[in-house]
Amino acid sequence: MLVIDEYLAVRGLAGAWPSELSDTETLVLPSSRHFRLLQRLHQPGGGQLSQLLEQLSDGGADTIVNPHPEVLSILDPRPLLNIAAGISAAHGIGGLLNCETLAAGLTHGRELWFGTARNVGRLLTEVADDLDISIHVAEPDA
Repeated sequence: MLVIDEYLAVRGLAGAWPSELSDTETLVLPSSRHFRLLQRLHQPGGGQLSQLLEQLSDGGADTIVNPHPEVLSILDPRPLLNIAAGISAAHGIGGLLNCETLAAGLTHGRELWFGTARNVGRLLTEVADDLDISIHVAEPDA
């Protein structure tokens, strides 16, 4: 399993999976990152996520709401919440998004994949390093 962020999920669901991602791996998205996508579907803004969602085809919203599990699975948050809370307490970080993402990486292969380097913050990088989780970035083609 490869844990990805919402930016890679949108690119992939639009048919543009980065070549760096193995096509034999199951790609999974933490539920808090899926929630961010759903928020932007319901209330688009001017940010990079909203702009990326605008590039989807007319049926693209359906692929975000109900992604096909053979293409992208949404992780069940229940087994991750206790691990995420432990990460938060041990490392002094708050916020479900980062803690659940780190818990998912810790639980599913010790790798995290992001769609752009600017979405990987310093704190997430430091904690991932402490937990021996590799961070990979698959930037979009120019």
